[in-house]
Amino acid sequence: MLTIGGFADAAQLSLKALRLYDQLGILKPSYVDRESGYRYYHADQLPAARLIRMMRQMDMPLATIRQVLAAAPADAETLVHEYWRTRERRMEEARRLLLDLVASLRQETTAMALEVSVRTADPQPIISITRNVKVEQLGKHIGDSLKRLFALVEEQGATMAGPPLGIYHGPVNHDADGPIEVCLPVQGRILASGDIAMRELAGGKIASVMLHGDQCEFPEILMKFDNQKR
Repeated sequence: MLTIGGFADAAQLSLKALRLYDQLGILKPSYVDRESGYRYYHADQLPAARLIRMMRQMDMPLATIRQVLAAAPADAETLVHEYWRTRERRMEEARRLLLDLVASLRQETTAMALEVSVRTADPQPIISITRNVKVEQLGKHIGDSLKRLFALVEEQGATMAGPPLGIYHGPVNHDADGPIEVCLPVQGRILASGDIAMRELAGGKIASVMLHGDQCEFPEILMKFDNQKR
């Protein structure tokens, strides 16, 4: 058995960190003296403590660390890779934002590089799924929703009336979760099922721009929206 001080030195963790990990149930002492309240750790807990130190050095959130420690080895490895992929995506997004941030700090203006076209659209029946998601879950939500919408059209022998579309009822990013409505235009009426809704988009004038390639990626697409509002 090691005192909390000796364990902290061996694991290269601070006393404050060990007390926090105890409170959160991430790494609890092997024994706590009832009279003195002193914490004691077993040497067998050192590998887990060192894993925690490495994950914290990767800026992994404590909630994710708890999941990794509780998971089977293969599942724990998957969690670590998923975390790192998410972090790499955020770093790539930050790189894309860097030039726009610097330009904003310098109070430079960004020229509108996109041509706005205006057309008139007729009212259009759609089936849709609306959900609150942040940008990390956006791609999966869109893909899963479209599969279900296509399946419902096929199941009821209906006909699609155009390509899928998305309606953002609020911002979708790392902090805001929309919601976003994934829509499929259809001909006639379809019997709605579960969280799939059937409604009609109002007709009228529509202003639009065409984006290609990297312009469609987050967060670059947000810059295009901002430029068109100016």
